[in-house]
Amino acid sequence: MALNVGEVVAGYTIESVLGAGGMGTVYRAKHPTLPRSDALKVLSAELSQDEQFRVRFLREADLAATLDHPNIVAVYNRGKTDDGQLWIAMQYVAGTDADKELRDKKMTPARAVHIITEVAKALDFAHRRNILHRDVKPANFLLAENDERIFLADFGIARAVDEAVGLTQTGMVMASVAYAAPETLSGEGVDHRADIYALGCSLFRLLTGKTPFSSASGGMAAVAAGHLSKPPPRVTDEAPHLPAALDTVVAIAMAKDPSARFRTASELAAAAAAALNGEATTPVQRPPASGTQQWSTTSRPPAPSHAGPPFPPGPPTGSAALTYPTNYDSGPHARTAVAGQYGTPNAGQYARAASGPSTPPTRSAPPNRGGGNKKRWGIIGAVAAVLLLVAASTTYFLVGDAKPDYQPQTFDHAHGSTELSAAPTAVAALGAGDADAVLTLGLTPVAITAPNGKVPSWLEDKLGSATVVSFVDTAAIAAAKPDVIIATGDIDDATYQRLSTIAPTIARPSQSGEWNWQTQLKWVGRILGRESAADQKIKSVIDQQTDLKNQNPAFSGKSVEAVTVSDAGVAEMLTPSNAADYLEGLGFRYNDDLRRKPTDTGAARPMPETSAVFRIKTDVLIVIRSDAAAGGGGFGGLPNEFKSYLGTMVIVDNPDTVAALAEPGGVLATDFLNGNLVPDLARQIK
Repeated sequence: MALNVGEVVAGYTIESVLGAGGMGTVYRAKHPTLPRSDALKVLSAELSQDEQFRVRFLREADLAATLDHPNIVAVYNRGKTDDGQLWIAMQYVAGTDADKELRDKKMTPARAVHIITEVAKALDFAHRRNILHRDVKPANFLLAENDERIFLADFGIARAVDEAVGLTQTGMVMASVAYAAPETLSGEGVDHRADIYALGCSLFRLLTGKTPFSSASGGMAAVAAGHLSKPPPRVTDEAPHLPAALDTVVAIAMAKDPSARFRTASELAAAAAAALNGEATTPVQRPPASGTQQWSTTSRPPAPSHAGPPFPPGPPTGSAALTYPTNYDSGPHARTAVAGQYGTPNAGQYARAASGPSTPPTRSAPPNRGGGNKKRWGIIGAVAAVLLLVAASTTYFLVGDAKPDYQPQTFDHAHGSTELSAAPTAVAALGAGDADAVLTLGLTPVAITAPNGKVPSWLEDKLGSATVVSFVDTAAIAAAKPDVIIATGDIDDATYQRLSTIAPTIARPSQSGEWNWQTQLKWVGRILGRESAADQKIKSVIDQQTDLKNQNPAFSGKSVEAVTVSDAGVAEMLTPSNAADYLEGLGFRYNDDLRRKPTDTGAARPMPETSAVFRIKTDVLIVIRSDAAAGGGGFGGLPNEFKSYLGTMVIVDNPDTVAALAEPGGVLATDFLNGNLVPDLARQIK
């Protein structure tokens, strides 16, 4: 059961929702006696009744409570509600996280290395106490204002190394796949070096804007396969203006063999700082790609003088532990960004360290770790485990392997009829929302269209190597070799005919009625032979919106209107539309005067004169800005008439949020809004 603002739990007064997910909800709550707010993490009622999860949840609190360090979020208390839901009270950090700063284009290489250095201190402190984090990623690096303090949050998958065996389950991987060490994915025993691997992945992400191995097609299974078998990625492939010595640092941190990695997190951080400052310039030799596991070692630079002795060895090799996952309360999942767009400065801002050719470090032969066949079967099992894990996630929308045989179908659509006799495997998704639908149903498109060629972050990290075009470029689409083209947008007959010569092409259904993301998902589900999965996703989104509605009673019944402001002028969003439907799903009451009329030609009705803003009398006004003056959530550049509005005005100008509110929406777009727009609304609407 969701807790409402003002409700009291064990003396804590709920103030707002900080985050929510399948595991539970995190609230900002007023301390019972002290003049401060804490973060109150509440496990869902369902999981609170599960004895295994109860044990892990309580173990998480007890372990994290032993970590008293200036770079670790403190745990204060734990208990359970009157309804039996378990909770933990933690330090509340007013600020942001490193992943959000990266997506907001506020990350520089120097800042990235500084953050990694502070996080490394926290990890080494925990590792000296035989406690693993097991979910190291930028979203868990909390940044107080002006980076005055940096915290490592969410030791939610932590466990005492010497007590792990009794709480494990075979074959479960609970780390974020984008940052998971090979031994975690392959089901081997893990120790502190898995955290060091994840810290290396995080360094790569903060420097380049991309997660390792995210450019490969095949979704999360391909990412997992990359961690298991591909050479570490080069920083300079994505950010060529950075020193090549950073390639060496990442290669050591992400070595397949744990014994070849840095001994401590601080050793990694010191090497990164030296590389960035031009004190280390040796490039790393990239090992050959292979379809099987390649365990290798890399020679290290001299250890920094402050690096302590190696940590004690981890537990005996065995199955990966299933421990309590809490990725829901620490910010959004990692999102792949375009190199040069997110967090990387212009070429030349940081001079490449001057150095002559140097001899690449030598690599020892791969050690024998139990036989090639055993290793290959371990990799296959690991990828299968990852697929199962990701399928259960509320963020990554992969569909299970068990599907009925595809039945031949004929699709009647706006440009004729198209027959399909086999399930598509290489889809070009060209209409607005088509890529969202295809990805939601577990297939990675081979080609998509995006306005100006810019893909929103909530799609980009799932696209792999898909071709992205800003218009229907038939040559580029043909080169992607689709076996089916889905084009539900507005295309003319001539364009349709050109597409149909490339592959069977299906447009919007001829009798579509109201076209929204739900009808689109069902249509795409039918094309892919995944109709039941589409129905399940729609139900899941409805359930999530109901939860958010219950968690934010301040929204209930408030009248709302959304307007768009662009360089072309101001327009009012009509109902039904994606923006209006989403707001109503949260409990708002959309302006009934804006119902669509037969004369309306789209989801928005232009304002002939901005003076019409004077007549808007709703409680809340959502201003969706894409004008040239937009940015930073400010009011600057808005027409003066907006100053007359008397209600609560919420500015939305983050390009990803603007894209998620556009027609027709989708499951991934809605998930992004749930994690990004709703917290902003909750902060401003009381």
